Amino acid sequence: MKKILSVLLSAIMVCSFCACSNFQSDSTADTATSAQTTTAQSVKDNADKVSTETDVLEWVDYAEYNLDEDAPVKNIILMIGDGMGENIIKASEVVKGDKLVMSGLKNKTHVTTYSQSVSDGYAEFTDSAASATAISTGNKTYNGCIGVDPDGNKLETICEFAQSLGLKTGLVDRHYVCHATPAGMAAHNTSRENYPQILREMINSNINVMFGGGAKYYKNSKKVQSAVDEKGYKYITDEKQLLELTADDDKVLGMFAYDNMDKADMWPSLTTMTSKAIEMLDSDNGFFLMVEGSNIDVFESEEDMDSTLEQMQAFDHSVDYVLKWAQEHPGTLVIVTADHETGGVKLPDNPKPEDINNSCFTSDGEHTNTNVLLMAGGAQSAGICEKELIDNTDIAKYMRKVLNDSHKN
Repeated sequence: MKKILSVLLSAIMVCSFCACSNFQSDSTADTATSAQTTTAQSVKDNADKVSTETDVLEWVDYAEYNLDEDAPVKNIILMIGDGMGENIIKASEVVKGDKLVMSGLKNKTHVTTYSQSVSDGYAEFTDSAASATAISTGNKTYNGCIGVDPDGNKLETICEFAQSLGLKTGLVDRHYVCHATPAGMAAHNTSRENYPQILREMINSNINVMFGGGAKYYKNSKKVQSAVDEKGYKYITDEKQLLELTADDDKVLGMFAYDNMDKADMWPSLTTMTSKAIEMLDSDNGFFLMVEGSNIDVFESEEDMDSTLEQMQAFDHSVDYVLKWAQEHPGTLVIVTADHETGGVKLPDNPKPEDINNSCFTSDGEHTNTNVLLMAGGAQSAGICEKELIDNTDIAKYMRKVLNDSHKN
């Protein structure tokens, strides 16, 4: 009996020692690791809310979706791959060994992207601000301008237009919430660099959902913080808070990184942000949502092919999610395009995966005025692709037309 008790006592002591060791190890764990564990659990707990593996960075399987093209347009989801020229799409497909999901959209055309600066001879290429303004307002402007014409006069943005018809509006990107492309959808400023001022205007414009990075422009600005409070926004900073949002949270500003969310696998993923935005915006009256793959351009400008391809993986993953959702929600027009090409990407004849490397960049990381692809699916999607070549201002005009046709009355 004593021998049995002795064995039991020894076992208890060992277990106690292990528990103490584990407690000590856990208590000294790195904060980021702890946060990551919490986030991973939140993803698992919310698997029913996000119907795809949004925290895994990999090529999504190619699929073609059967979207209803005849329904009137209730919702528009505009997806912009920043700097995503046609050749980076081809390069991605070479490495993947299959087509990207976005390539399965049957309606396609090419788009010119030049800005007023290029037209007047002040620049060799457009920037994201001028291009976003053209896509949003239907007007050319100078590089660096947000939602204003060449004389600095305010232009009606696509978010303002959608709101005038009673639609909800949302912006999702991986750079600052107030970076050039999302800003061009909602704000007005003669300089894209006036980030705190632009962010305040975006908040004051009552966009329902804004997700991205750039938390420094909230944390370092009392005026921005006051605007958030005055306009009744919920301010969130991590994936757990994101996944806990409900349709009752009418206005939300989510800033998930102090600076740029430049890692493709940084949580929350682009797909997670997109899926939650759609969930919150979906309503009887419809919505407009812009989703940007922001850092395709960033890594092309650094002539970093591996990182660029990771950004393409993440963006195509989000396209896949959106098309799945649109297939189940007739009346949704999905447009996938780019604001401009970056990097002057060129591919050799009959390229193999090993040929897709940094040597494919030919413009020293600069933007180019190469025409970009526009791919569309869903409600009234054939109309925007009737011509073989359109201008980026035509995107704004077409979105207004189809929304007017279905919402005005």
